[in-house]
Amino acid sequence: MAEADSNQGRIATRKVGTARTKPFDAFDLLAFLIPCLRFIKVQVVGVLSGSDILLLLVFLYLVFSQKLKISANAGKRLLILCSLWFASQCLTDYVRHSVFKDYVRGWSNIGLTFVNLVVFWVLLYGNRKRLALYGWGLVCGTLLTVLVSPDEYMKDDPWKFGLAFTFTWATLLVASSKRCRASWAIGLAVMAAVVNLMMGSRSMCGFCAVTALFLLNARSARRRAAAGKQLNKSVTLAVAASLLLGVAGIFWAYQYAATSGALGEDAKEKYEAQSSGKYGLLLGSRSEMLGYIPAIYDSPILGHGSWAKEPAYMMIERQALTILGYKDAETFSLESFQEGLIPTHSHIFGAWVDAGVLGAIFWIAVFFYTARALFQLHAPQAMLVPLASFAIFSLLWDLLFSPYGAQMRIINPFYIVLALSSVCMVPKKLIRKVVAKTKRRVVVGARVVRKVNTGNIAQSLDTA
Repeated sequence: MAEADSNQGRIATRKVGTARTKPFDAFDLLAFLIPCLRFIKVQVVGVLSGSDILLLLVFLYLVFSQKLKISANAGKRLLILCSLWFASQCLTDYVRHSVFKDYVRGWSNIGLTFVNLVVFWVLLYGNRKRLALYGWGLVCGTLLTVLVSPDEYMKDDPWKFGLAFTFTWATLLVASSKRCRASWAIGLAVMAAVVNLMMGSRSMCGFCAVTALFLLNARSARRRAAAGKQLNKSVTLAVAASLLLGVAGIFWAYQYAATSGALGEDAKEKYEAQSSGKYGLLLGSRSEMLGYIPAIYDSPILGHGSWAKEPAYMMIERQALTILGYKDAETFSLESFQEGLIPTHSHIFGAWVDAGVLGAIFWIAVFFYTARALFQLHAPQAMLVPLASFAIFSLLWDLLFSPYGAQMRIINPFYIVLALSSVCMVPKKLIRKVVAKTKRRVVVGARVVRKVNTGNIAQSLDTA
């Protein structure tokens, strides 16, 4: 395992080094165009974007040209788990007799996720230039989506559902450039947090603020490493503690700004409604768990099928909110009740409700891989640290508290590859392996010397 990880690090090193010398090529252009075309939307049962179509074409090219080679072990494991997720969804839809429209959307969502992951592992993994190009493509593509083909959420709140991402991602791309100093990167992350707070995007504000705290800790850890001090477990614990304190501070700042009316009357009313119940904002802002937890309990292994519909779980959610004392808990649209879609505001639990436990296992594996990468980002060899840390915090949140759909297919699989690419050159396991081998050789050598000396002494005594 350690040998495979060391090979993975050497492959990534060669890729990054090659990316610095090679001129701009067709794959570099694709890295920018794929996310940039997300504003194009085609209605085929569900909604396909221009990015989906281009990713599918690139996947077919890689297959037929026999260039489908994935060096990272993590990538291979995640693709296997994604395949199991797809198989489980097919079985569930067969058993549950899902309608054609629903299971085609469900299968295509998982299938395109697999395709996107494959293309990203081949095209972007370990390549700093292409990762940055994809990031700038996301900036342009999101801006064009807001301007050309906005959805209902973007029309209602263009900043929260579009422009906040564009502004924040562009800021962190600048912060991740080689010319940007660590202190400037921290300042840019803080600036992005303040702007998002004033514009009412609390989640984006939180990600930026936690990213700034992480960058501050990472700079301290790198200084310790440069001074020859060992990075022990206390550094990891300090990072985790500071992040938790930072999250608490962000919640307090948002509470103060919202209740004082500094963010506007709409934000004030929304905060009061979501925090009015027994468990405050923690449950009020993500009340869907009151509906999907009973759904998972009723069918934990098999799931309920693609785009699972059952109005009873929506009623359970509303009734639970009423009992817990939340305002306007019994208010819901007649259209949403008639549709009856089981409320699942989470990657992990949404896949669990639709496809069963194998769908959840895929996203749980993603959670652990990205969380582990977060604690390796403080190493001097890590690249694109501001961008990767923001992506990891955002992805971890989405895995627990955001639905997975068409737009997320273009972003979150990229976040996975970005997170693991950022730490692919961190040689921790290689160093441990070399040290362990050296110790073993020293011990074995000492035993041999001791044995030889003992034999010489015995021979001398016999001769005498």
